Amino acid sequence: MDTIMTKLQASFGRKSKPVNAFAANEDSLTSARAEEFCQNLAKQLGNRAKLIKRMWLFSELRQPGLRAIASREAAAADLIIISVHHQESLPDEVRNWVDLWLECKGDRAIILLALFDSPHQGDSNSMRAYLTNVAKLGEMEFLVQTEEFPEAN
Repeated sequence: MDTIMTKLQASFGRKSKPVNAFAANEDSLTSARAEEFCQNLAKQLGNRAKLIKRMWLFSELRQPGLRAIASREAAAADLIIISVHHQESLPDEVRNWVDLWLECKGDRAIILLALFDSPHQGDSNSMRAYLTNVAKLGEMEFLVQTEEFPEAN
């Protein structure tokens, strides 16, 4: 996590404006993981930048109207966090949400961060490959953190 925090501090610590974070989470456990990450980031940023976060559950993205709102919020964010358990792929509603915010993002610099379970709990390679591709398409920096072994791409 230190490498990720260092990169985020370098990106956001110089700003005097608030840092907008958007987190999409699978359930209460992944929401707690994203919340803890945001708390740590806010501590690291200190007085240099205020962290404003918005948290959405994947289930909320099933409704087209809510998905559209979440897409606009994500497109306006500085940091997008996707916190998930290991699985073969992201649910369709999440992929649809990603497509929507990629369309509205424009040329804004956004960092995409994936928070995964620890490796001994399963494999997230297909989701990681998908999110790597999303980051390339959106010209974003992509960072990955697992619960036990943080790393950056």
